Amino acid sequence: MNVFYMDRKSNNKFRSIDAMYFEWEVETNYIKRIEFADVPVGDGANGTEITMAFKERYYEKYDIFKIDKTFQQCQVVSRPIRKADNYWEVQVRLIDNDYSTLLDPSGCQIGDTTRFQSNAMPELHEEGYVKY
Repeated sequence: MNVFYMDRKSNNKFRSIDAMYFEWEVETNYIKRIEFADVPVGDGANGTEITMAFKERYYEKYDIFKIDKTFQQCQVVSRPIRKADNYWEVQVRLIDNDYSTLLDPSGCQIGDTTRFQSNAMPELHEEGYVKY
């Protein structure tokens, strides 16, 4: 659209700008937090999978989320499995630059939260999910 608003009393409140790019800031007052329903099983040593349980079905295969307390990132590698109405298990792997990193259990206790970061869906894949 390449315009910006000028707060002046005139007939022409918009004008073109000669910029190749522009930046903006989005303010939001709600970021969905997903709570752990149980302590994770496994520590992710040498790239192994970790079983995590959440209180709702939110994360799908290929989703990447961040643990709020430890700032570690995980990628979901399997579809969620329903064990109860408020207990969903997913298999995840830690995202890091090498396999020496272990999961920090201090941020993964029951009631601790996570939040969606991104999705790493393979190109031309037939499966997809939507976050509201």
